[in-house]
Amino acid sequence: MVEDIGLERTPLLAALARHAGEGYISFHTPGHKQGAGAFTEWHSLLGDMVFQLDLTELPGLDNLQDPQGVIAEAQARAAAYFGAAETFFLVNGATAGILAVMLAASGPGKKVVLPRVSHQSVFNGLILSGARPVYLPVEYSPDLGLLGQVETCRLERVLTELDNEEKPLLVLLHPNYYGLAGDLCQQVKTAHEQGCVVLVDEAHGAHFVTSALFPVTALQAGADFAAQGAHKVLGAFTQAAFLHCREEGDQRIRDALRLVQSSSPSYLLMASLDVARCQCEQEEEQWEAVAQLGHKLRSEISRLPGLFAPGNELFELPGVYEYDPSRLIVNVSELGITGFEAADWLYSQKRILVEMADLYNVVLILSPASLESADLLIDGFSSLAAACSTSRKNPSLPDFRGLPLPQQLLTPREAFFADFSLVPWDSALGKISAELISPYPPGVPVLCPGERIDGEVLEFLHEWERAGGSWPGQKKGLIRIVVGS
Repeated sequence: MVEDIGLERTPLLAALARHAGEGYISFHTPGHKQGAGAFTEWHSLLGDMVFQLDLTELPGLDNLQDPQGVIAEAQARAAAYFGAAETFFLVNGATAGILAVMLAASGPGKKVVLPRVSHQSVFNGLILSGARPVYLPVEYSPDLGLLGQVETCRLERVLTELDNEEKPLLVLLHPNYYGLAGDLCQQVKTAHEQGCVVLVDEAHGAHFVTSALFPVTALQAGADFAAQGAHKVLGAFTQAAFLHCREEGDQRIRDALRLVQSSSPSYLLMASLDVARCQCEQEEEQWEAVAQLGHKLRSEISRLPGLFAPGNELFELPGVYEYDPSRLIVNVSELGITGFEAADWLYSQKRILVEMADLYNVVLILSPASLESADLLIDGFSSLAAACSTSRKNPSLPDFRGLPLPQQLLTPREAFFADFSLVPWDSALGKISAELISPYPPGVPVLCPGERIDGEVLEFLHEWERAGGSWPGQKKGLIRIVVGS
């Protein structure tokens, strides 16, 4: 069976397929018993093989908690392809890798240097580890409505100002949600000269390994750890990710992964990682075509009235050194609409779903699967431009990117575990936040646990809510504060 469907390059998937073909009688988890006990309509919708491969730690199928067989082989193949000394499969997204490294490489009272625009998982890592954040500022362009990247000179300044005896963990974002990357090679070199361990949140960059047309990979830049969301751009199932390590045998990483990963990991997710690596290897030429398509689409879309898809103009953003050509940004502000309105129109009128939208832009992710649908995308944006009047200008909208950095009075962990109360916003002025407020998109925190709530933040939240904005955990008109602050 394995040979018939060509699974020689995917050892984990091959083992699952082999097991499914042996006709074993199941008296083990999961409860659907390889489909025999599945809900009929559910079974019909998904098909039999999904249930056949949804297995557990059985003879010949290895164990993610202590891999020594086919999982170990699949991870080793991933490490060899991506250039790591050791790679771990993650079944809780790149988040699991980020949390594990922060637990292993940091701890209570230690400092973690990070961009303020980091993903919320990094801030959750601060809560779990008890570390103290040292924020790196990131500038933005009001013309494009885009955040830049960490500037190397600012990183150097922050690191040299730290206590010489401290060896903090440095977390860098490569690329950001818009596909923008900084001078990662120089920044990693600078950090290592200061004795720092470097973790790179490369959640959106698993495909960079395919071609020099994409930004340098975190491992090529010398990072100690890189967490990649293989489901974001590659073909893995949602929630499947990699953690790549520059050195192998780190027991603390293994211990930390056991804390943040399920003891019953999905074999479907793990097999999809095995397949995603294999597919990536086989489709490197297609990924080069994707990069070229990205440049072509930028040019064609920018010729449409009221639309602008920046390419080399992105290098004008502070700290931007490279960009991902497969991450297509389209600025719609000259159409007199927001990115949210553009995304809604493309969805309702052209059945085009974008990855995200903000006040000024829509963002689309290209992949080899996009090569046949480029004309439909051009048609969609052409129709959007024709449907909008470029004479109408956007009203003034709230923008978090001009807010000052709040004063930190408690660590995120101290604030998270403190007694809290819910109060109206107007009663929160001067108090200490007990929650993370991160308006989406792009999910950049305006307030972290342990920070003082000032008037500018409250004014922004009022304006953002009036404009229809929201954030995870939003409680209309109420905010969580530390009791006694």
